[in-house]
Amino acid sequence: MNFRAVSYYLGKILLILGALMLLPLVVMVYYSLNGFAEASVQSFLIPIAIIVAIGSLLTFKKPKNFNIFAKEGFAICGLAWIIMSLLGALPFVISSAIPNYIDAVFETASGFSTTGASILTEIHSLPKSILFWRSFTHWIGGMGILSFMIAILPKAKGNQMYIMRAEVPGPTANKVTSKISDSARILYIIYFVMTILEIAVLYFGSMISGDNIRFFDCVVNAFSTAGTGGFSVLNNSVLGYNSPFTEWVLIIFMFLFGINFNLYFFFLTKRFKDIFKDEELRGYLILNVASVILITLNISNMYSNISVAIRDSFFAVNSVMSTTGFCTADFNQWPTFSKILLVILMCIGCSAGSTGGGLKIVRAELFIKQMLCDIRQMLRPHSVVKVRINGKTVDDRIMKGVTSYLNIYIITMVISVFLISLDNFSPTTSFTAVIACFNNIGPGLDLVGPTGNYADFNTLSKLVLIFDMLAGRLELFPIILLFSPNTWRKTK
Repeated sequence: MNFRAVSYYLGKILLILGALMLLPLVVMVYYSLNGFAEASVQSFLIPIAIIVAIGSLLTFKKPKNFNIFAKEGFAICGLAWIIMSLLGALPFVISSAIPNYIDAVFETASGFSTTGASILTEIHSLPKSILFWRSFTHWIGGMGILSFMIAILPKAKGNQMYIMRAEVPGPTANKVTSKISDSARILYIIYFVMTILEIAVLYFGSMISGDNIRFFDCVVNAFSTAGTGGFSVLNNSVLGYNSPFTEWVLIIFMFLFGINFNLYFFFLTKRFKDIFKDEELRGYLILNVASVILITLNISNMYSNISVAIRDSFFAVNSVMSTTGFCTADFNQWPTFSKILLVILMCIGCSAGSTGGGLKIVRAELFIKQMLCDIRQMLRPHSVVKVRINGKTVDDRIMKGVTSYLNIYIITMVISVFLISLDNFSPTTSFTAVIACFNNIGPGLDLVGPTGNYADFNTLSKLVLIFDMLAGRLELFPIILLFSPNTWRKTK
């Protein structure tokens, strides 16, 4: 383990986090000058000072050896997200928005991991700067702060691909250009432009439709959609706007942010053939539309207006598949068939290389294809059958990685549910709370449904769910490998 390089990169990440925290400070000053009840200036100045001080200490002396490999990449990634959650919670505690530190860490980890699970029972009355920081953590976590570091520090030494691989969701981390720093920069530009586009559509579109939603709400909702997180500034989420236009805009952008960002690069560079042959995109589209149709048919008798049933189905499916977690309907009250289908979609999630969570469509496709290949080989033992996707043979190492990931995924969920069950809530609450946090969804069923929250869980359960949120966002290995002694052995 190259400890000096790891600590140096962590210091750089903290300096970036400190700089990003200046934005909610500006929001606080603006709303204070305009007569709004705001958090104290110390709520952000103290955390910024602490974060910058630690970051400066860690980067004060450059390491002689910048070489990093897989274990350094995983360690940097895992530690960075834990430290960000611990320090990013300080504004909540200092402002008294969330006085309990564990609760504040839960909310912050939920933000950075783009889960959207909340312990808050009253949201609307919180200071604007706190609400901004809460949703901004989604935007930071959506593409990943380590990827952001690579994008803005293109001349940083060391093998950055190991950092990128540790943070980017999916079986593999593909580059869109030959240089990893250029790839990170291009993807972040796409992410930024799509966020700005959503803000503009929400704001100007709502003015045309007559909804006149505040610009602040458009910004924070765009942050939550882009990061597929789902934190809202209203107690009853998106439903509080009573705006079909806003709901359709969010449906479209939730879907778009659930697509592999590499495909947007292909679109910009006119590589349309690569887009059309992408099996994961086709699977995402088919599963999305099929689920909407099935749920609409299942809940139609609960609605007097079929158009509302269709819109609520589209919203719930895209919110769950993209793992955003916004709500316009209490699907806790829907028939069992619809609830079970939504839970399955929670586990599958959206595309690799997107800002969403879950197992990912491509892993599900690879697993099914491997299963079919195994069945074929059982019938014809001497035949050689290989899994293919997008017209290419899948490397055996990738298939092994998919199988290992699925095994660890199931084991982690079982252990988590077992520990959460000590809280003595219903099996539905315990099971879906873990699924919702582990797959970065936010709302589950029963007590943690769209109208509920996680406030009633005890400290142990919240710590387990914090672990699940971070492990789910980083796809297990960067967090789990922190507990392996082999990770910390010094490189000779």
